[in-house]
Amino acid sequence: MKTMGEKPLTPGLLWLAIPYFLLATAMYYFHEQTVYLGVHVLYKMVFAVLIAGLSFVVFLMKTDLGRAKNLGKYFMLLILPHLVVLLVTVPLWVFRMSPMEVIRRGAFAQIYCIAIILAGTGILYVFGKKGLWLNLFAMLTANLITIAGAIRQTGLGEYLKQFVALVRSFGKENGAGISAAEINELTFALGLYLLFLLLEWKTLRKTKIFFPMLVLTAFCYFSGFKRIGAFAVLLCLAASLLLSALTAGKERRKGWLLFFSAAVVLVAFLYLVVVREGLFDFLEKHFDLNTMGRKTLNSLVGQYYKIAPDYLGQGAGFVSRLFSNELIGTSTVRALHNDILALYIDIGFWGFWLWMTVFMPLRVMFVSKWQGVRGGIVCACLCLFVLVTAFTDNTIYYVYVIGTVSLLTMSGSYREPVPGKGGAG
Repeated sequence: MKTMGEKPLTPGLLWLAIPYFLLATAMYYFHEQTVYLGVHVLYKMVFAVLIAGLSFVVFLMKTDLGRAKNLGKYFMLLILPHLVVLLVTVPLWVFRMSPMEVIRRGAFAQIYCIAIILAGTGILYVFGKKGLWLNLFAMLTANLITIAGAIRQTGLGEYLKQFVALVRSFGKENGAGISAAEINELTFALGLYLLFLLLEWKTLRKTKIFFPMLVLTAFCYFSGFKRIGAFAVLLCLAASLLLSALTAGKERRKGWLLFFSAAVVLVAFLYLVVVREGLFDFLEKHFDLNTMGRKTLNSLVGQYYKIAPDYLGQGAGFVSRLFSNELIGTSTVRALHNDILALYIDIGFWGFWLWMTVFMPLRVMFVSKWQGVRGGIVCACLCLFVLVTAFTDNTIYYVYVIGTVSLLTMSGSYREPVPGKGGAG
């Protein structure tokens, strides 16, 4: 296993951290705002491009080809799912004569994700593993600004009271004050960081800022509490324990990681099947479970797809456009809240299997090769978090989530070998 050398914390690097921190904070704060550049572009993409551009300038001024090559292979691996969507979709757009709005939505969703992956790559090139903390600090700062606004409206005491009620009720009691802190995309990204800090606590606790950052991350995540995210964190921690026991840190047992990854993909497909057969209707009828309107949402798209090898898809952007003006009662619905199904409807039966393969099994295989068994386990858990939350939310296309998964996966390149454990930390 090859690792990239850590960069010393020099005065020059500290000064350089200031513009990166400001740009990253802005990227995470302006999560929905757009700027008109011929077409409406999200601010977060603009800031991601600026971060990537600044990193390229640093590369030209202080070139480290070894570091760039190492990060480059991760970048290519991580953008593969987005390239798959475009590869599968372009013929569908042409064949179905898709409206320009569908094409624009489908293309920009992938471009945004590639841009933020590139930004994360740049941060790690410049700062090494310290970039992991810089990015988290920017993310927390952006979220805390929003939380401070909510506290200003409600008062600190009332906010904390609502916070405790929210956590105690496992997300059911959501007061008006604390609901202002619920930014879905950023909350799920913080959930990923929380998972990563818990998975890697044995190594990261050596860093002085680990415990303060862990506490702040937990506070911000639970301020925007997502139940499926909390469930996913617990499931991923259990999966990590299981995979650690099966592999016992031995390189020759990497096959368990691939088996686990393939099993997750199969479960994702079976989930599509049971949703098609009326899962949410069954849950509401027999368990009196409130599915938060997902029964209605899934019934709306039933006419557009089938579970069969001859279903080729509608093209990326189709589901996004379909729900852009969809009315249910008096409310406008902006998303299907089931990205696993949305992905399938967009790119079809074979596109779905190809996307899933490059997103998890292929990624886990290469990361295990580059980082060792422990790196493969962490990668598998990060991928599992995204897929589990995508069962009931939009995490496959959440830009912050994709960027966070990518940065945390790449940060494993700094994993130090552990004697007798095949390089797994």
